[in-house]
Amino acid sequence: MKKMTVSLSGLTRQSILIVALALLTACSSAPKRSMQVSTVYSSAAEMIESANSCILTGDYDKAGFFLSAAENQAMSIDNYDLLCAAALARCSLNLSLNPPEIETAQNYVNYARNFAKNCVDPKKQQAIVDLSQARVSIAQGSYNGNLENIKKELKGDDYYSAQVLQVEGDFYKLKNDFTGADKAYTAAAKSFTDNRYLSEIGICWYKAAQARSLAGNKDGALQAMEQAIFYDRAAENSLALGSDYYAVGLILLKGNPSSNEKTRAAEAFTHSAEIYTAVNAEELAKRSSLAAEEIQ
Repeated sequence: MKKMTVSLSGLTRQSILIVALALLTACSSAPKRSMQVSTVYSSAAEMIESANSCILTGDYDKAGFFLSAAENQAMSIDNYDLLCAAALARCSLNLSLNPPEIETAQNYVNYARNFAKNCVDPKKQQAIVDLSQARVSIAQGSYNGNLENIKKELKGDDYYSAQVLQVEGDFYKLKNDFTGADKAYTAAAKSFTDNRYLSEIGICWYKAAQARSLAGNKDGALQAMEQAIFYDRAAENSLALGSDYYAVGLILLKGNPSSNEKTRAAEAFTHSAEIYTAVNAEELAKRSSLAAEEIQ
């Protein structure tokens, strides 16, 4: 009986050891408590992204609504990266208006510059602010900065590297170097396509068409517009599509248009009006309709 007691005692100790090891293992594998809450940050970042999408599709009122909410949330958690991003989105919004509100856009660049120094990566953020400053200066008709320095600082960031190329195209167009502008816009379109930034591609091809048209390359401009329409369809960008067809009509009427080109231009203007009407852009629809009527 004594021998049996010892055996049971040994088994008990072994069982206790196994249980203890299991508990230790469970404790060591349990996830650690997070030291960062990101609920508000994620919400604000999503709103800024939505605002930028609205700017690209011409829904400026909704963009302003999203940015107001994002700015409040960013300030509530004292996040300078979000505040800087929101200010630069405001800059884009004001430059996109017709006519652009350049002075207001400049004010937002100034706000962003103050925020940038406190961002997580202040050097990169400063380069992004400088890129927006280039856009404002070009809209004012004068730019004396150095895009190459900005390009070097943003190298490795696919989105902003493509943005630099697009602004480079704007700069070349400002200098009436339409060949250089076309190359830059085409390169930007390729970069955005390669990295699947769908909403950005159509505007690059639209700008390439402008550059080719200004250079007297009518056929090349129409080819670029075909690309713009293709990608704006893919992005379901209705206002951009209305603008695309209106631009096609204008390009077809350049120089001494043939009767066939006049017919195609009228069709493009009419289709532009139809698209604008479908999204309740009445003033733009009227403009396109009048352009079609003037050809008759």
